[in-house]
This record gives sequence, C-alpha cells and structure tokens, in this order.
Amino acid sequence: MFIHVLLLVCALCVDTFTAGIAYGADRVKLTLPQIGAVSGICSLCLGISLIFGNIIDSFIPETFTRVVCCSSLFFLGALKLIDSAIRHYLKYHESVRRDICFSISSLSFIISIYTDPLEADEDRNKILSWRETFFFSIAMSIDSLISGTMAAFLKIPVLLTVLASFLVGVVFICSGLFVGARIQQRLPFDLSWMSGILFIVLAVIRY
Repeated sequence: MFIHVLLLVCALCVDTFTAGIAYGADRVKLTLPQIGAVSGICSLCLGISLIFGNIIDSFIPETFTRVVCCSSLFFLGALKLIDSAIRHYLKYHESVRRDICFSISSLSFIISIYTDPLEADEDRNKILSWRETFFFSIAMSIDSLISGTMAAFLKIPVLLTVLASFLVGVVFICSGLFVGARIQQRLPFDLSWMSGILFIVLAVIRY
C-alpha cells in the first residue's frame, strides 16, 4: 500500500521538481511559506480528487475495479509520456492556446504557466507575488485533479496520501531550486515522461 502512495505522489511531483529547476536556474525566488502553499494547494486538490474518485468507485462492481484502475493509470501514464510534446505544441502555437482558454484571462495565465512555469513570474522581477504563487499552484495541480480520481481505485488512504504529497512536494520543489541554482541554466527538456513511467509502473504493480 505504501509503495502505491509513494509512486503516486512522486509521479505527481515531477512537474514541481522540473519547475523548481527552472526557477532556480533563472534565479526566481520562492520563500518557504510559498513553497508550503504550492505543495499544500497541490495536495488539497489531490485529496479532493481522491474523495471524488472514492465516490465513483462505490458505484463500480468490485470485479471491475482492478481493470478500471489499471486501465486508467496506464492511460494516464501514456498521456504523460506525450505531455512534453503537448506542452511544446501549446507553447509555440498561441492561437491554439487562446482557443483553449476561451478568452478568460485567468485561465489563459494558468495554461501559460502549465506550458512554461517561468510564466508565473508575470512582471519578471524574479520574485513571485502571492497572486502569482496561487496561479502557479493551480497550474501544478492540474495533474493531481485528473490522476487523483483515477488513483482512488487503488484503495489508498486519503489522509496519508495527502500528507505524503505535501511532504514530497516540499522536498521536490526545494531540491529543484537547489539543482537549478547549481546548473545556472534551464534544461533543454522537461521531465514529464518520468511521471508517465511511474504511472505505468503503478498500473502494472496494481494489476
């Protein structure tokens, strides 16, 4: 059970680790309370989606639970493997991004951050305001909202998973900032594929 929780939260925190590297390399500052807020919001979204998934699970016959769980996690893993291409496409196709945003400014900002975490620093002053931190947190929570619902079929404890997500999230962000500050340049690739592999491993283990 614990290995399921660990794999899930690590898969979900890969994006925050990558964002931390970008921030550290670009010298964007995040205070400890802001790091806690980002991890807390991501964990809260995960908890909400897990509860929602548990409600759905109660209506699914036990004999189909394993199939639904493994299929969902495998699909999510496959989707994350092509996530880098999706983000790259959105980043360089502004018209498509505008269509997705439905002309809503806040949603546009969130999708911009999803494709490039450094977009959260809207005024380019190397310091995230609390408003920018909030939108950054929401962008980083997108995966948690989707995968949490699917992961509920793993029958994992919600409170333990949320706590583990918060702690791992803080560690991953801090580690990313540390690594980014040392390399002093942005990585020419993202690590979304790593979370995809972890989701697929989780699906195989569960099966």
